[in-house]
Amino acid sequence: MTFYPRIIPTENPLRPLAARPTREVKPRLWLLVLATCSTLTFGYRPQEPLLATLMWAIRLGGAACAVAALYRDPEIEIYDPIAEEKALHEFQMARLQAAHQAALQQKQWEIQQYYDALTTQQIQQTIDHYAALLQQKEYELLQLKQGLANQQVEFETEKQRLTQSWQSQWDRLEIQTAELEVMKNQLKAERDAIYAWAEEKAAELDAAERDAREQLSARAAKLEKDLDNQRNLLIEEFEKQHNALVGACQKEIENYKRLIADMEATIESQRLYLYNLQQPELINGSTTYELLADRVIQFLYNHGVIVRDPRIVPFTKKFQLSFNILPIVPGKNDKGKYAENLIDAYKRIHDRLLEGIMAEVPNCKTKPGLEMSNRRIVLTIDISGVDWEAENQVDPIVEADPDWPLTIVRIANHFRVTGNTDTDKSTLVDNLVGAMQQVWVELRLSVADPKYPFTEWSTFTPNYKGVEESFRGVSALEQIVDSRFRLARKAKEAGKPLPEFAPELFVLDEAEILMDEARAIDEANPPERGKISLQKHLTRMLRKGLKLGRGLTKQRGKGLKVAYIAQSPLCSRLGMNRDDFDQSVNIFIGENIPRALEEELKTKISNADKAFWKEQYHLRVERGDQYFCLVKAPGLRPFIATMPPPGHYALGAIETVALAVPASSQEEEVLELEAFDEDEEDIDEDIDEDIPVDDDGEAIAEELDEQRDRLEERFNLPDLTQLPERGLELLGYVYGKGNRYADAEGWFVVAKLRDNWGKDRNIDTAALKILLHQLNDLGIGEFRARPDENPEAFWRPRIDPRFLPRNEE
Repeated sequence: MTFYPRIIPTENPLRPLAARPTREVKPRLWLLVLATCSTLTFGYRPQEPLLATLMWAIRLGGAACAVAALYRDPEIEIYDPIAEEKALHEFQMARLQAAHQAALQQKQWEIQQYYDALTTQQIQQTIDHYAALLQQKEYELLQLKQGLANQQVEFETEKQRLTQSWQSQWDRLEIQTAELEVMKNQLKAERDAIYAWAEEKAAELDAAERDAREQLSARAAKLEKDLDNQRNLLIEEFEKQHNALVGACQKEIENYKRLIADMEATIESQRLYLYNLQQPELINGSTTYELLADRVIQFLYNHGVIVRDPRIVPFTKKFQLSFNILPIVPGKNDKGKYAENLIDAYKRIHDRLLEGIMAEVPNCKTKPGLEMSNRRIVLTIDISGVDWEAENQVDPIVEADPDWPLTIVRIANHFRVTGNTDTDKSTLVDNLVGAMQQVWVELRLSVADPKYPFTEWSTFTPNYKGVEESFRGVSALEQIVDSRFRLARKAKEAGKPLPEFAPELFVLDEAEILMDEARAIDEANPPERGKISLQKHLTRMLRKGLKLGRGLTKQRGKGLKVAYIAQSPLCSRLGMNRDDFDQSVNIFIGENIPRALEEELKTKISNADKAFWKEQYHLRVERGDQYFCLVKAPGLRPFIATMPPPGHYALGAIETVALAVPASSQEEEVLELEAFDEDEEDIDEDIDEDIPVDDDGEAIAEELDEQRDRLEERFNLPDLTQLPERGLELLGYVYGKGNRYADAEGWFVVAKLRDNWGKDRNIDTAALKILLHQLNDLGIGEFRARPDENPEAFWRPRIDPRFLPRNEE
């Protein structure tokens, strides 16, 4: 029997929950022996039944005894002191780790102070090193001066030596000159002798040349005479052969003329026979129906259908003409002039000739009936003078809901209205504003009109008048979008609900004129290097009004809306892309409808819709409609609607107000407290529209370029070219604090400084302090105080885009 240690009760409150009673069983030695013996019997298979039964009994008995022995001992509840000690040990270790963490943080702070002192000591050592280096360079300069004096003495000595050498060489040169003079006289005498010999040889050569010329002339005369004789012989032989060939050709020509005449006669007879075959068969009667049928048959023949075996069945005020046709072999059909078979004739009549038959037959006002029966074409022609189709015809023009402006303003984020001059664009915008007043009673309206006072507005007056004020209005639109975005970001970071804003509409009339003025200003005054052009800046502000101008609100339709009015349906005239207006209601007026269907909306609607609405446009033009438009809302099929008359939706005159742009961060905080409600809806989707990112979470390059342009323009960085490498290190001491967008924006600040300011220029401490103070006043940096050092020695850029430019005293 197994003995266990006695269980000692404990009152320890830290006794772990894991120390609970446990079952423990100790097997006996004889159990192992019995199990082994029972196992060995499985390998023995006796042949006698009695012995086999005995073996199975032994096996079953051994198994039963093993089970009984296994579960014979009772369960004993014990307490494990090791688990209790382990829990106590873990508790003490947690306390020790907390104490160790506090000591480690204290030690890290002391190490940081030590490294700061060590950095200061290194800077001082660097200064001492450069002072010693300067003394060494001065000593080397003194040695160089002494070496230069020694070289001057050596130069004078060498000069005297060279002078003596030159004098001796001059004497040798005079002796050589005298010798050369003697040789010159000798050469002159030899030259005179050579000239005399050359004159004698020239006289001999002249005489020989004259003799050769006389012999050559005689030879040339003889050769010319021989050539004349040969030419005459060749001419006589050629004339004989030519005359023989001309005679043979004349005989061949006469034979061909007779053959051509015979073939022309045959062709003429065949042509006459073919003409007779291709003539249609007429009924040749004298009744009214028969005469009308002959006119129809002749009309069909003029359009390529040769009638054969015509038959007529008269009725009251109508008749039936049935016929077969003359089939034409495809190879004999001149450019498809005639119908080749019965099917071809049926299709030709059905597609092109029914209306012509109506014009050919008097009193035929209804399109003839056409069918094919018993391999014959049957025409049923009505001559009653009644247009049965016109009486049963339904108006093909599809009319939209008369109150479509009310439906559109409820679902619209923004509007784009395009139309040519004198198409009542202003009247349509007046009615849209009136519809918005009916939907949103607290609507605030701001209007920028570059053409004021040449534009007629019935219910309101623009508050941004002219080109310059319109530029200010668009700039105010950008500022209010940025302000609301900052409020939304602060709400997200603070865990507060999304702020709510009253409905507000910003209308920009004649946006193309504003873009043309910006282009003209850029051409007259090109932007400086590194500065963004006015045209590009205007495009960016307009795009921002569309992308972020929904007010960052959760209620559809509320917040900030924009309406851009232009003449051309092409968004490229505003420097924008088609997808910039994907979330806008696009309204195309009058003649802009076909162009919009072919270009602006070609990827947003199906080919069937495009063909249908193009047909609707032409039907309205034929009907004489003047004021209608094509409306395409996001996620909905387009439709053509009649524009409401002036003042149809107006509730009365509405006063335009300027966009409410917060003047400072403090005012934003006040608006933030006033605008927050109790709703806790998440705003991640709206906030993430700030900067687009790729699959790796990195900002897209085009948007970062726009951020860099905005930073250059917003901060107006000073143009200093004397910043050394140490100054760049101070500027980039701390790159970013916060999310990756802030880091990216700060990186562009430092990168711009590194690109435009030289690293190898000299600058004194006073100029560097002035530079850092200027950047600090602009709100893009601040000084950091370090222990036991100059408090202005370390500076870092503050690059959080939520910070507005500030001035610190």
